[in-house]
Amino acid sequence: MLVLDETMNFIYYSFEISTLLLNYQFLFYQSIVLRQSGQRYDFICSSISFYIKKSNFKSINTKQQFFSILVIFMLGILYLLVRSIYFSKQEQLQCEISLNDYPIKKNYFVIKLQYMALAINISNQIKTYNLSVCPTLPEFMEDAYKKSKSLKKDESFRRRIEVIQGFEFNTASQQIEQTQDGHYLIASGTYAPSLKIYETAQLSLKCSRGLDSEIVKFCVLDDDYKKIACACEDRNIEFHAQYGKHYKTRVPKQPIDMVYNKFTCDLYIGSSSTFKLNLEEGAFKETLDIEGQSLHINQDLQLLFVGGSQINTIDLKSGKIINTLDQQVSHLHSYGLNLAIGTDEGQIKIFDLRKSQPVKQFQHQYRLPIKKIQYSAKHNILVSADSKIMKFFNLNTGSIFTNIEPQCDINNFTWISDSGLFLVAQEQPRMGIYFVPQLDAAPKWCPFLDNLTEELEEEDSQTVYEEYKFLTYDELEQLDALHLLETKMLKQYLHGYLIHLKLYLKLREQKGFTYENYKQKRIQTEIQQKTEQERISKGYKPQIVEYVNEEVKVVDPRFSKLSKDEDFKVDKSAQQYRRYHGSEFKPEIQKKKRKL
Repeated sequence: MLVLDETMNFIYYSFEISTLLLNYQFLFYQSIVLRQSGQRYDFICSSISFYIKKSNFKSINTKQQFFSILVIFMLGILYLLVRSIYFSKQEQLQCEISLNDYPIKKNYFVIKLQYMALAINISNQIKTYNLSVCPTLPEFMEDAYKKSKSLKKDESFRRRIEVIQGFEFNTASQQIEQTQDGHYLIASGTYAPSLKIYETAQLSLKCSRGLDSEIVKFCVLDDDYKKIACACEDRNIEFHAQYGKHYKTRVPKQPIDMVYNKFTCDLYIGSSSTFKLNLEEGAFKETLDIEGQSLHINQDLQLLFVGGSQINTIDLKSGKIINTLDQQVSHLHSYGLNLAIGTDEGQIKIFDLRKSQPVKQFQHQYRLPIKKIQYSAKHNILVSADSKIMKFFNLNTGSIFTNIEPQCDINNFTWISDSGLFLVAQEQPRMGIYFVPQLDAAPKWCPFLDNLTEELEEEDSQTVYEEYKFLTYDELEQLDALHLLETKMLKQYLHGYLIHLKLYLKLREQKGFTYENYKQKRIQTEIQQKTEQERISKGYKPQIVEYVNEEVKVVDPRFSKLSKDEDFKVDKSAQQYRRYHGSEFKPEIQKKKRKL
């Protein structure tokens, strides 16, 4: 009975501890993430000791404790092996499904493995090059330290593309802007809160400035980086000059947005009320009792748009409200005589300032609040972004031009002027750099992007038409496929057309050009070639017409001298004539050889 009681106690305690292990599955899942065997073993031992402390082991002896720990240890290892195999298969299956469902991603993976520097996303037949895919220099160094490998032999490190050196923050970036002269880029991010200035001529970081609090919004007050105003979360406005921090003043309420009017030197701070700070006098002016979640100034019309629960249009010359729209907005952008607003439901509405109803409307599929809107008059394209996606709307046709969907959340973006380059502030250390060559060329400070994309297009052009067959007009007529002209089935190329290979094979089957017919024709041509070779090898010779040495009768009296004058007479027995007309004497040479 004693032995039976001891074994039952042993089974009971081992089962209790094993159930505790299974209940805390998330801890063991963390051990799967740890790829090194030493870390995994240490984690198992620490978790087992934790569970042993929770259980009551005082009632059993040391021998039973030892066997219980051994059973728990084996169960933990078995559980880790099963979970690791299961998750590896699930990841492989998920990768295969994504590749089959989205064939564009196949091109993405091929290019990423070949160059390890950029990724190509194709949306609406428009290519977008993601130039921020490759790891940063600290990530390369950390990976090389872990694997004990030199970066000199790392192909991915050698092929990396770093458009701007050090274009990153420790945690995330919040806002990116370009100065009016185009020579500098200014970005804010965390953590710690900092403001970084990049010089485009050097493609590198010029300086970095730390702040006491996170930046909500900053405004560039001059054509370059020498004057910057930063609205911070601690209700302070910091002013930075060329040498660094210049002055700090406090705002009555928490700032949400901020804009600057360069003609009157007025700084407008949006909050539950809208404050006006005149930088020439250095004093606050009248406060507008208007909720200002989003502010925008039309510099051409000198109009201030204040958006919140409703949109108020203020004439900056008189300081009066001249128009009001009952629209709740998350972002405002004005261009020309139009006003584009973004709502919390992901809608884009474009208003004519002379009308109260929207002229055009667009919808984001994620229905998230719009964070920024930017317009380009050169291309007549409106770009809007929420936290998931950037959408390009062609205002001429009202259709979507293309999309950019990063793998992390979007905080802000800027469109580099007169180019197809976009800089995106994201919820990750590295800031996004996207290039759309079909939209416009690369900026003047990084012309190598054009060369890079042209090389990729040349390499892609070799394999673009692998699944197509080239046909001329006569070949289309033979296949009875002239009705496919001016349709999407045919693409004009050089002096003919390109047709998909599958469609071409179907047309051949309908017309009777099957593989069996082709095979029979090929066999007949080979038989004819063999018969001709046999006929020649058996010694059949063509009949040789012997040369007739007769005088040529000249009918025309103008050529009578040819038959009378000896200078025109040809001596065919001469050695010089035989040298130039050897073909006439080959039969005689062959006869002599046969006699010998």
